[in-house]
Amino acid sequence: MRIFNKPLRFAAAALLFTITAQVSAGSLAVGDKAPDFEVTTLTGETFRLSDYAGEKPVYLKFWATWCSYCKVEMPHLQSVHNQSSDDVEVLAVNVGINDSVANIEQFFNSGGFNLPTTIDQQGDLVSAYGVVGTPHHILINKEGEIAYRTFLASDTLDGMVEKWAEDGAEERAQETVKKSKRKKWKR
Repeated sequence: MRIFNKPLRFAAAALLFTITAQVSAGSLAVGDKAPDFEVTTLTGETFRLSDYAGEKPVYLKFWATWCSYCKVEMPHLQSVHNQSSDDVEVLAVNVGINDSVANIEQFFNSGGFNLPTTIDQQGDLVSAYGVVGTPHHILINKEGEIAYRTFLASDTLDGMVEKWAEDGAEERAQETVKKSKRKKWKR
C-alpha cells in the first residue's frame, strides 16, 4: 500500500532537502569565526564570548535535562571545569526546549554540579552555532575560531582541552618568572 502519491513524495523530498540545506548553511565549521554573544548565567553573571578573545579558549556544551547522553556526560564537563577553569572557560548552554530553570537546578542539585550555565530559551545560540541535536560540544580557541565540534565527548575533545590547559599553565608560569625578574631588577 502506498501512502504517498508521486507528486506528494516529490514535495516531501524537496521540503526535506530545503530544511537540511538551511540547517547545514547555519552550521559553523572548524576555522570559522565564532559568533559573539552575551548571556546571563543562572547565577546572574554576564558571559560575553568576546571577553575571552586573546585570553583563553571557551568550551560550549549544548545540552538538556531530558537528554540522557547529556546527563551522562555532565560529570565529564564538571571535571573539565574543575581542572581547567584557569585556562579554559566552560559554559553549559541548555537548549531551552521543553526545559526550565527549575529542571536544571534540580538536576544540578542532585548531581552536585556548579557549572556556569545559561538557558537558551529563544534558541539564539542554537541557531547562531548551527546546533541540531544534543549533546553538542564546541571548542573555541583564543583567536575566537571554532576549533572543534562533536556530538559526544571524545578523546580528541579531551586532548584539545588538556593541551589548552597545559599551554595556559605554561604561560602563567612564564609570566610569574617575568614578574619576579622585574621585581629583582627594581631593587
